[in-house]
Amino acid sequence: MIPHKRRDFLKLVGLAAAGLTGCAGGAAESWSRQEMDLIEATAGANGGKSWAVWDGRRRVAASNAGERGPTLSITKSIATLAASRAATDGWLNPSERVADTLIEWRSDPLKSRITVGMLLQQVSGLEAGVISLYRNQPRDKGRAAVALRCVDAPGTVFRYGPGHWETLAEVMRRKLSRNRETLSEFMRRAVMNPIGLNANHWRADLQGVPYFSTGTELDVGELGRLGFTIGRLLSGANSDGISAESFANMSRPSTVNPMFGGGLWRNSRANQSDATAIEVERVIDHPMLGAFWNRGCLSRRQPSSLVALIGSSGRRVYIWPDEKKCFARLAWSGGKWSDSAFLSRLG
Repeated sequence: MIPHKRRDFLKLVGLAAAGLTGCAGGAAESWSRQEMDLIEATAGANGGKSWAVWDGRRRVAASNAGERGPTLSITKSIATLAASRAATDGWLNPSERVADTLIEWRSDPLKSRITVGMLLQQVSGLEAGVISLYRNQPRDKGRAAVALRCVDAPGTVFRYGPGHWETLAEVMRRKLSRNRETLSEFMRRAVMNPIGLNANHWRADLQGVPYFSTGTELDVGELGRLGFTIGRLLSGANSDGISAESFANMSRPSTVNPMFGGGLWRNSRANQSDATAIEVERVIDHPMLGAFWNRGCLSRRQPSSLVALIGSSGRRVYIWPDEKKCFARLAWSGGKWSDSAFLSRLG
């Protein structure tokens, strides 16, 4: 059977890792004993592999934190940091037309309207592109991304899939090539090294161009460093060579889906009277209009400032920027996780 959904493909290629060992440590003052008991009891269940909890930069509890594993769609947030660094350095803007760089699109009535920001919001109108971008290992995924069809009017439908992200990767690759720097070199120099992330294991096409939609392998400690950097940027502080203003512009949600922008899932609608907690993993394979997403949140119990990085099978980073707290979890492929069930009991 040919997998047509992003999730089915990832299961098929076996992006799973090894088992769970280790034990938890003690709690910090910012985490209540009740919260720590819940985390210790549930974070390793339902396919859990490793997890950790931080208060600022200080890790206060962990289980099997040295285990590495695929982060899957959490990779999208790293791609957004890359776009934000490019914006900080002055060579990428969320409002610029993609066709200014992808000249093949200039005569297309729909593709010529797509902006960089639409790619980061996943409202560009491009088809998901799971088969052409993920099946086997394409020689040139940028070429495959450029050839994707535009199936929605740009800016009207939230459609989850790799097409937006690999198009963004191709835009950045072409711009960087003018200065004779590869995308991999830029990612290592400008994003991974400053944050403290290992770039050695990152899925790429046969030309060595890294995937922006999925593909990084990190351990839980690195996920914590990623969460800390994003938390600082969300709180308005520049971090690791990236300006908070650039990050805010690149990760801004769309009106079609105010929950999502730049790989970040937001709880911003939690205080609305009609807010409904959505299990993101269960609904993202189906294109939804704004009427669905505008009522959505991660948890009505959690503050509206909460942000989640969501990877398939329960890979998670939860970030509380106002409280400077972070929780990260890696899991087996095929494991199940409920954001609403966990978050509704936390705090």
